[in-house]
Amino acid sequence: MSLISHRSILYLLLGLLTIFVLVGHQLVPPMDRDESRFAQASKQMVESGDFITVRFQDELRAKKPVGIYWLQSISAQLFGQDDIAVYRLPSLFGLLLALVGTYRAGLLLYQPRLALIGTAFLGTSLVVFAEAHLAKTDALLMGLCVWQQLSLLMIYRAYLAGTTPPRSAFLAFWVIMGLAIRVNGPIGPLLAILTTATLMIWHRDLGLLRPLRLLSGFAIVAMLVLPWAILVSLATDGAFLDIAIKGDFLAKVQSGQESHGAPPGTYLALLVILLWPACLLLPRALLSFRQILANSEARFLLAWLVPFWLVIELTPTKLPHYPLPVLPALALLCVVGIRTALPTTKLARYVITAFEFLCLLVAVVFAMLLIWSAMNYGGNDSVMAFAFAGLGAMAAACASWFGLQWILTQTMRPLGITLAAAMAFNIFAIGGLLPSLQRIHLSTAITKVIDQMPARPQAIAAAGYHEPSLVFLLGKDLLLLNGREAAFFLDEASGGVALVESREHDVFLETTKALGLKLETPIQVSGINMSKGQSVIMLIYRVQMFDGASRTG
Repeated sequence: MSLISHRSILYLLLGLLTIFVLVGHQLVPPMDRDESRFAQASKQMVESGDFITVRFQDELRAKKPVGIYWLQSISAQLFGQDDIAVYRLPSLFGLLLALVGTYRAGLLLYQPRLALIGTAFLGTSLVVFAEAHLAKTDALLMGLCVWQQLSLLMIYRAYLAGTTPPRSAFLAFWVIMGLAIRVNGPIGPLLAILTTATLMIWHRDLGLLRPLRLLSGFAIVAMLVLPWAILVSLATDGAFLDIAIKGDFLAKVQSGQESHGAPPGTYLALLVILLWPACLLLPRALLSFRQILANSEARFLLAWLVPFWLVIELTPTKLPHYPLPVLPALALLCVVGIRTALPTTKLARYVITAFEFLCLLVAVVFAMLLIWSAMNYGGNDSVMAFAFAGLGAMAAACASWFGLQWILTQTMRPLGITLAAAMAFNIFAIGGLLPSLQRIHLSTAITKVIDQMPARPQAIAAAGYHEPSLVFLLGKDLLLLNGREAAFFLDEASGGVALVESREHDVFLETTKALGLKLETPIQVSGINMSKGQSVIMLIYRVQMFDGASRTG
């Protein structure tokens, strides 16, 4: 096929992904915890007009720099503040950035067909597709990192050729790095430093630093980063940066933050899941390691991937999205496996084939997880949940079958069908099944009950269940209390509503009895708090009103 036809296929892929992700944005309820915290903080920016400090309710939120909140706020101002979907649009933009940048990088390394396949590998990754549905920084950071690395690759190619790199590559590298800092802090610079240092060690030459023009580059980054950093420091008396550095970044580096600790090697063990179905090609790509090393430009992908991967493996805190900045490089490296035949030695052939069949089993595991999720979390909508679980399971089975055909025949058609089936699986799992799992969307169920009341209460308190999704859905004025405090709240707030978790129920009732409050029969809502892995029963209380009084005798 010609370059034009490959680009047409790329545009078709981007268009389809955009449609499917936008549908998912509308269907998937607000998720806990990070997404709802980001979205609520951005909503409060719009409501308050304060675009310098970041707050969740009245608490200073110093987890990430302001860039993502600005983008989400712009989206909210354009399309409305109350719909979680509008806060997810920057993540879709990040996905599209990543895919286009991966394709451009692939064109510098391979033939157009192989560049397109590498891009499809990235787009069909479940973790990448899932992050594009969440109002967080990670998908956008991945997109910025891809273009930062693409600019560095252009500079590196000029270095290898002994020519002057395009001025646009120099400017893009530093501007995008500054934007990456604005979005997620040190990850972008860390990736660039590790890549550049690895290449300099490889060539035993510091000459790669010259075209980077460090002083000019630092000045560009400073102009993009320092104004807001100074303003937020002044506005918070230095508290924002202190919390961001000591309370967030250093805490993740020193120990497993928020129970997310895991040993080194975790990401390697999860690789077949993180990069499914591209992992099918990974063992054959490893066989071409010498070939990769012999190609100076392909070495860039290893410099992009390996040092950063080692850093996140050694970092105590582990989360599924941490490898995202290097997954594009890994996807492009897997492409090498298309051209690689099995080794001649029996042992090597058995090892490679066993790994490939392990990758096929991942699809089976995915299918079983969908059915299990529908059985346990479908709730009243279990028919719909089972329908999407069944469709997802069939897509996974199709991907596994045609993946097997690729292993046996090494032809392109089965691989293409495998990628299409993997995309269908992602769509059914994220855009179909996830919204249908009613039991895990407890905050949405509570909000529906509140919305169905004859008159929406002007004041609401939650005792025990304090998930950010509930704050996003009910508003920043939601009071997060314990059972005793919720009773006093009902005593003081005329027409107020108390949302009481069963674990706080006894003390709540004892206090209301002591206060002489007569309560209406509560409405019960049950579900699963996925953040804590707990079954939750919520009881929704109002004070019984009669003869203008709220107290017993």
